[in-house]
Amino acid sequence: MTNSLADRAPIPAPGSHAFPPGRWRGRWIWAAERAPGGGREVVALRRTLDLASVPDRVPARMAALSRYALWVNGTEVSRGPVRANPRQQPYDDVDLAPYLRPGANAVAVLAWRYDGPKPWWMPPSPLANDLHEGAFVLEARLADGWFVSDESWQARVLPGWGDNVVDRLSGRGEEHVDCRVLPAAWCTALASTGAGGQAGDSCGDAGWPAATARRAMTTGEPGRAEPPSFPGGPLGARPIAQAAPVEVALRRTAAGAYVADRIESGTLVVDASGPPGASVTVRVAEFLAGGEPAPGEHDACFTVTLDGTRRTAESLDLYGLHGALVEAGDGVTVHGIGVRTRTYPVTGGAAFRCSDPVLERIWEIGRRTVTLCSADAYIDCPTREQRAWVGDAVVHQMVDFATNSDWRLARWYPRMAASPRSDGMLPMAVAGDVEYADFTVIPDWSLHWVHAVWNSYRYVGDRDEIGGLLPAVEGVLRWFLPFRNADGLLEDVFGWVLIDWASVTTDGVCAALCGLWGRALQEFAEMAAWLGDEGRAAWARGMHRQLAAGFELLWDAERGRYADSLTEGGRGTAASQHAQAAAIVGGLAPRERWARLVEVLTDTAAHVDAAFSSPDAPAVPGGDLPVGGAYLRIGHPEPWWDTDKQVVRAQPFFRYVVHDALAAAGRADLVAGLCLDWTAALERCATSWSETWYGGTVSHGWSSTPTRDLVVRVLGVEPAEPGFGVARIEPALGALDSASGEVPCPAGLIAVAVTGTRLDVDSPVPFRHGGGEYAAGRHSIPLAGGRSVASDGVR
Repeated sequence: MTNSLADRAPIPAPGSHAFPPGRWRGRWIWAAERAPGGGREVVALRRTLDLASVPDRVPARMAALSRYALWVNGTEVSRGPVRANPRQQPYDDVDLAPYLRPGANAVAVLAWRYDGPKPWWMPPSPLANDLHEGAFVLEARLADGWFVSDESWQARVLPGWGDNVVDRLSGRGEEHVDCRVLPAAWCTALASTGAGGQAGDSCGDAGWPAATARRAMTTGEPGRAEPPSFPGGPLGARPIAQAAPVEVALRRTAAGAYVADRIESGTLVVDASGPPGASVTVRVAEFLAGGEPAPGEHDACFTVTLDGTRRTAESLDLYGLHGALVEAGDGVTVHGIGVRTRTYPVTGGAAFRCSDPVLERIWEIGRRTVTLCSADAYIDCPTREQRAWVGDAVVHQMVDFATNSDWRLARWYPRMAASPRSDGMLPMAVAGDVEYADFTVIPDWSLHWVHAVWNSYRYVGDRDEIGGLLPAVEGVLRWFLPFRNADGLLEDVFGWVLIDWASVTTDGVCAALCGLWGRALQEFAEMAAWLGDEGRAAWARGMHRQLAAGFELLWDAERGRYADSLTEGGRGTAASQHAQAAAIVGGLAPRERWARLVEVLTDTAAHVDAAFSSPDAPAVPGGDLPVGGAYLRIGHPEPWWDTDKQVVRAQPFFRYVVHDALAAAGRADLVAGLCLDWTAALERCATSWSETWYGGTVSHGWSSTPTRDLVVRVLGVEPAEPGFGVARIEPALGALDSASGEVPCPAGLIAVAVTGTRLDVDSPVPFRHGGGEYAAGRHSIPLAGGRSVASDGVR
């Protein structure tokens, strides 16, 4: 073995913890020289690992500031690390054994440093810490020692591998790769050491310099090159799976135009040949016009400079696209353009079928949309921002719990987002430029995050996990206390009270915000009591009682609905689905009003498609309007609709709350029919869901509520107890003749098939249905009018 060894230690038994706490053996390394100019800096690192034989396991861990990709013998092994606040940064851990062979092995890394915050990366403080200038660390446990990153590695900066940012929303502009500065075989050829210990190169180029160590320094600490390093990480192992890349070739439709069959997300791959210095630029497009790519103002591009040979070059960053326009220099032949997809894996074989093929399609599209918006975090969309918005992801999480047997990302989301400010409120979006800048907050987004914690409590039931999150939940709830008025209502809450993109009045006392706070108080009380903390549970219940009493001021008895707002001028006349739904899920509406609120929520003749970005006319479903608009700076325009008679319809995101309210009111049977509303969005994109009914991106995971509801409401499968050791199965077919599917739980798949007269269940866990208890296994239950004939006792 050519690498230096640290102290020897036996390989842990399979399943045991490979890396105990304490100082690493691997050292932070980087290239000694600096890239000219500003922007991103990319470094190639490599080392040879000689092995007499390959151990059964070679556990390895690694991390970087900012990002890295690792190859062993030319095969990609790992990319990361996952996005996180740098104070919570996990490392990546993999088993290298499957990629190694007896003899010499080429270990190669591309590592890159962003020159500032990105939508998907939050830097640590640059003060007194040279890790900020770029750093990579690796250590692997061998049978007789360690393979680690240190100054014996080779490292070189790659000029021409930078980027220029021109769009603040997406944080990108043009990414550059120059093939002339990196041999094609760089990650498969073996690094060598020349005379006098100077690094040589078996690729036949001018030679690679030795790596230099980076030190983590802080005031009062001279610094060291081994983690753990200030500001806090890496702290623990990668909490989620690695992507399983699949290359998707784009179809050439015209000169320089390439199209995918649907939105794809991943790294761009360019296969081209041409004279040295010639370039190929790929301009990605979220939208097609007349079947051809139509790049817009937020679409980025990727430029490859060729070296005179045929090369396949891959971007470092992720792109979402439906097509691309390709510009090639003189003498260049483009052999192919593709996307190496890098979305989070969906496992386990969950499925949904029913008597309406349209609803089956809606289920599939929602599952696909959440997949597109699942990378190293749940993101808003792959085609533009790629930010981890704290509130958006609650829908992504619920879809994963209902349709993906891999729940690690669903569990990681609440933990990653638990990054409160000093006042207890969460950032709008975490682990990126928004958290870094902290320029405002979306108070209701943190309340959706509380709901995500409650979802984890129900589905996973891990006491340590929920106990660790509960202080952040309490901090969010207490953030609202200074805004309580004498009636216990939240009034004049500052920040961006979004609710969703519909025209919901939020001035003064906002009914929807109060309802979401009420729901969060109840969920906090339930989780605190489950953990045995009756003191905090009692506090939350007391707050909720005062809120519910004051909420009566928002009841409009004349119109039989809750008003959106209450100001010094009195209760407003404007009303929305949002206010009615939040009143129910927040436990603020008396039960005797539920039937009336269901009427308001489902009276489509009285609903209006109003959005503040369309200040004087309806935002027609299937249209193409901006989702934000001037109101974000100048305030809400006055309503143009008849506020006495019409109710503002919720956009796709808040529909999860609307459907939850109907289910809580005993009308889950209405949900299947309401999911058909999503057919309007098919006019904008037939394979993934739009951000709103009327515009925005066409791959927004927060719009995927039907995929959850066709499982949780129509099939009726959800946890009956925290941890899903017992299921609840209460189908609600509505107008459907039949439905069936397979639903993940920790013990395996729960298979359900239901008609109007029969419910068949094959469950690996006990379940409850119709007031009865059923043991794990197969059961066929007669139904009458959609209800079980026998509804008590144990089966």
